[in-house]
Amino acid sequence: MNHSPMRTRPAAPDGAAPARSIHALPGVGMAAHVLQGRGLEILRMRMDQPALILVDQGTKTVRAERGATARATPGQAIVIDGQQTVDFTNAVPRGVDHYEARWLVFDTALLEDPYYLARAAQAERSGTASASVRRVPQVAPTLANAFERAAQSLAPDQALPAYVARQRVLEVLHWLLEQHGIAVHAPPANPGVSVRVRALIASRLNADWTAGRIASELAVSEATLRRRLVAEGASLTQLLVDARMATALTLLQATAQPVSSIALSVGYESPSRFAVRFRQRFGFAPTAVRGHERGAH
Repeated sequence: MNHSPMRTRPAAPDGAAPARSIHALPGVGMAAHVLQGRGLEILRMRMDQPALILVDQGTKTVRAERGATARATPGQAIVIDGQQTVDFTNAVPRGVDHYEARWLVFDTALLEDPYYLARAAQAERSGTASASVRRVPQVAPTLANAFERAAQSLAPDQALPAYVARQRVLEVLHWLLEQHGIAVHAPPANPGVSVRVRALIASRLNADWTAGRIASELAVSEATLRRRLVAEGASLTQLLVDARMATALTLLQATAQPVSSIALSVGYESPSRFAVRFRQRFGFAPTAVRGHERGAH
């Protein structure tokens, strides 16, 4: 089995910043190329679906609510199970220009593949560690190449049939099992109401969401909705803010959109109001994500 270090990504043209990108395919997954101009601590981020994160520059530390912690440096990766809240620390050591990582988020539907489920169950019976956050200490070229093919297959300009993209993303899951004994766990079949509310809000972030409208969309009464959320320790206001701010953070990290456009896309007509809410949620301004980059404001 080849465990030589992961090949580095090709350098950007002279004077050009590496390109951010984000692509998603329903039922398969999402791929993102994330850049930050400075180190930041990002607290209480909800991960409803599992993800694999390859670190290219800087370091990433993930602390899960259930106690697991993993830290990855360039050439390493972190696997995060879904249905948990985590804290991220993206650090930019002295002498490093920026933090850079690539994400692959696995759609719940993909994780229901029967053959993968059988292999994952077999690996876990053999004693594979089942921590909710795990580090891949060295990403082999086979896994790195499968990751790149999977990410490219999700881009709209590839014009690949969905079933081909699905197999390419599944290949990444199988290499994680084959090379590292890591099984990615699917979220529960019947998620709590807070998960359903977050998914609903995320589907139309700029909609005018009220308790009545959300209850109607979920085919429950408003009283039932509120009662179930209280039982899960959640509130509609917090779910709405978290969904909008999480998407805004991703867009800041993985696109070149100006802050004003991102504010509109997540439901804020006023960029200043968006900036205030963003700072309240994360403890830093939206422009801090892109750091020293020219035009970041």
